[in-house]
Amino acid sequence: MVYFENDPNPTDGAWSVTINCTRGPADPATSAYTLRADDGFNPGAGSTNQAVNGTGTANQMAYDLFRTAPGNGAWGGTNATDFAGTVNFGSALTASATHVFYSRIAAGLNKNAKTFTDTVTMRLRYDNGPGNTDAYPTFPVTINNQSVCLLSTPPGNIVFNYTSFQAGPATASTAYAVRCTIGETYTMALDATGGTLLNLTYSLALSNPAGQTGTGFPQNFTINGSIAGGQSGTCATGVCVSAPQSRTLTVTY
Repeated sequence: MVYFENDPNPTDGAWSVTINCTRGPADPATSAYTLRADDGFNPGAGSTNQAVNGTGTANQMAYDLFRTAPGNGAWGGTNATDFAGTVNFGSALTASATHVFYSRIAAGLNKNAKTFTDTVTMRLRYDNGPGNTDAYPTFPVTINNQSVCLLSTPPGNIVFNYTSFQAGPATASTAYAVRCTIGETYTMALDATGGTLLNLTYSLALSNPAGQTGTGFPQNFTINGSIAGGQSGTCATGVCVSAPQSRTLTVTY
């Protein structure tokens, strides 16, 4: 399974398990069975299963298994949560039965970017005629948590208010927030650190231009702008408003 922390929806998957059976010519033509799944090698509180890669909560990825649909009909370790059915051989000596099961990983988990693994053990209990027989096959679980960075709060507009030849600078700023996977390093840059509007030269600077490391939570920054004092500018009326000038903020990770 591939997991993206920025996806607002749960990560769901559909899988299948096939039971292959054989019988002798004198054996019954049907065999009842149940199939259950345990909580894996790393059962976790609040979730039936947990894939891991190291210690600590940032290295543990909870997931659940279901019989009916993602989020419905848990597939677990009790009679009430077993698959149950009957294999019908008819006149044949081999038969099979297939069940579809589902997985779900909750949205918005705050985990390290790495591959998490687990092993689930199933218990197949079937009627072999004289009595019940148990078999314990396993299947592996792999969850790849992808590194991601996003603007959790995009920057807004920077609006300067300036009077010709004013003594001090005019300043303005806008806030934004970046959310990156735990441990993911990233940098931020503007496509230009200045420009001219109404013949007034302005400058822009990031509050934290150095490289950053993601925490899994939004990290807050600002873009600070300034127009130096003493500039005339161009304005034929009492108040002039320039057309907007776009700048691009790039987050690289």
